[in-house]
Amino acid sequence: MKIGIQPKHHGLCWRLLQDGMLPKSVCSQALIRALSPLFDTDVVRWNKAGGGQQLVVANRTGYERWFFQHFPKVELSDIDSSQVKAVAQFRNAKALPSNLPEIVCLRSTNDGVLLRGGKVIETTQATKQNGLFAFTLIDHTQFALRGKCALIENLAVFHSFEKLGLELTLAIWTGGVSSRRFINWLASNIANDLEVLHLPDYDPVGLSEFLRHHEQLGEVVTLFLPKELPILFRQHCNTSLLMDEKNQRTLMQLRKSQHPAVQQVVALMDEFNGGLEHEAIFIKNSL
Repeated sequence: MKIGIQPKHHGLCWRLLQDGMLPKSVCSQALIRALSPLFDTDVVRWNKAGGGQQLVVANRTGYERWFFQHFPKVELSDIDSSQVKAVAQFRNAKALPSNLPEIVCLRSTNDGVLLRGGKVIETTQATKQNGLFAFTLIDHTQFALRGKCALIENLAVFHSFEKLGLELTLAIWTGGVSSRRFINWLASNIANDLEVLHLPDYDPVGLSEFLRHHEQLGEVVTLFLPKELPILFRQHCNTSLLMDEKNQRTLMQLRKSQHPAVQQVVALMDEFNGGLEHEAIFIKNSL
């Protein structure tokens, strides 16, 4: 199976450009597969070197053309964004870890949960006027949480979280997988009597996200389990959520979890051979 050149190959490819050779011992199978078009056109080849082999550049002009096509030569001194640098260097915005602040979107029905510099922020008025309150989260932020809040994966549930009838007055939209920065921020607020109710999809990805939060937050975070969950699974479960090979592997790992809430949902997924998207909690069923 052939794979394309990867950002992680840059260092060795640059070394090959500079030195004209690489010992075979430093060439991974992934790199060799990625260079297969160059082998096919005799731009690079294997040569004997002592008791082993080395990768050599047979066509310097051809290799330079290939190298700068995949790793463009650009001026990066004025570029701050890691994504822009990744596109410039690798033509792939995800090639480098993000250094950008992330946007946190929330809705509230009562002020007092979100603070900045120790002062309560009027998030409820912003929610009424604009539909939500948002801020950018950086590593050393003045924003803090106090008390109870909800983490909601799906946009439809986030926009209507007030209809769930929960005691919580503030909900944060996660959009799926939370960043490590976001989870660290939550953990930094545990001393503020933080309580987090997590509302993900009831599928392998959603449960894995809950366990990621639980690993760092402990009992501060709980999984939302409505009493009608078995009925919702019976009437609205989606078998395609378990068909993906990656989800199947994740489900196998989830079956080993000792967390009682995860065990309960995994049992439902096994019973109905499917997952449940969280929007289903708004469907009125004949129970």
